[in-house]
Amino acid sequence: MFKNSFWGILKKGDWNNENEDQVFEPILQFLIDHNDKYIFDFHDLMSEFLYQLDRKEILEHSIHQNQVSDEDFLNQRAYVLTNGNKYYHDIISLIKPMDGELKCPKLLTLPAKAWSLKNKKPIEKYPHTPKYNIKTKSNTKYW
Repeated sequence: MFKNSFWGILKKGDWNNENEDQVFEPILQFLIDHNDKYIFDFHDLMSEFLYQLDRKEILEHSIHQNQVSDEDFLNQRAYVLTNGNKYYHDIISLIKPMDGELKCPKLLTLPAKAWSLKNKKPIEKYPHTPKYNIKTKSNTKYW
């Protein structure tokens, strides 16, 4: 999967919907319609982008960041991805500050959920480990 494909998949979300589950439904259905490798490739790219955003300077350049937890910072990085390629590059280049109040934890479970629904197996049986560690401070080069 190409990086541009990742951003194109995220554009499929119903971003005007206030119901978070319905926002992700078109993306979920799109992933379900593809094979497992495609879902895993999507997950790998998502992990790569989240890993690249895992930088102390991005956290310090952010607004509304009072006593942020590692989990909050991960969910904030997920929110960045949902806003597309340009926003991602603005954040990673420190052109714009990341808003610490905006989070999107649902994105993080999307590949496993798609696989689970597609294969009719419990989400706990998801067999893929993404290429990059997405936990906060795992990108040790930038901490």
